[in-house]
Amino acid sequence: MQYFSFEDIINELPQLKAVTQAKSKLLEQAVNKFIEMVLSRLVDAERLQVRVKANFKDLLAGKLDALTIEMFGFLLRPHLRVAEFKFDIGASAVNLQSVRHRQIELLYPAKGSVKMTITQEQLTAFINAESASLCEKQPNEIPLQQVKCELREGGAIAFHFQSVNPEVNYFETYITLPQIEINGRAVILVRQNIEKSEIPAEYVNAIFAQVSNILSFHDIANRGTTFHIQQLNNETNQIIVQANAYVEYFLSN
Repeated sequence: MQYFSFEDIINELPQLKAVTQAKSKLLEQAVNKFIEMVLSRLVDAERLQVRVKANFKDLLAGKLDALTIEMFGFLLRPHLRVAEFKFDIGASAVNLQSVRHRQIELLYPAKGSVKMTITQEQLTAFINAESASLCEKQPNEIPLQQVKCELREGGAIAFHFQSVNPEVNYFETYITLPQIEINGRAVILVRQNIEKSEIPAEYVNAIFAQVSNILSFHDIANRGTTFHIQQLNNETNQIIVQANAYVEYFLSN
């Protein structure tokens, strides 16, 4: 089958008279590939998939009934790749003139939803990668920690701390229950209990704050999109955060 780029089809729009299923499918595929190409320049993901839903005439005008963006192995912040980041956007319209300049410009804001999945291994790797800098920022010197995250049934997260200093050998566990703020703007980590209390509270609070920011979408909030968190669940060694989204614009280079 002959392949046409998105620009090829845009250039042919004035000549497209008859609406056929083949043309509609071709244009839809071209839009999918084009958005994937643009987003791949803006984000770091191991795999990226885009699905557009629209009828032929709306596509010719840049109007979309729905847009789904799925990113697997998405680099949310340094040292943290999330298992899945899925963006579902409702009815929207794209400025076709911006397409020629390799940009995605919304003609008006759009509403949608987002689902983010993070495994306990990914959280563990992130915290240990940040551990050295977190220790250095504490007012009192503390031994470097090895931390393991455990996502438990009922939504709790257990943080197991173990000193990597052979002269200071101990193992401590802090348990927290993530909760969504009433306004839905953030996830806060409420400490349930402490099985021991030798580790400085400032260090534990710094880790809690880092995880809270991740689960609250603070890394991407207010960068063209705002979020209202709806649901938070632990499932099979992974935590899933779901939120409503209000998209004003896409970031571009």
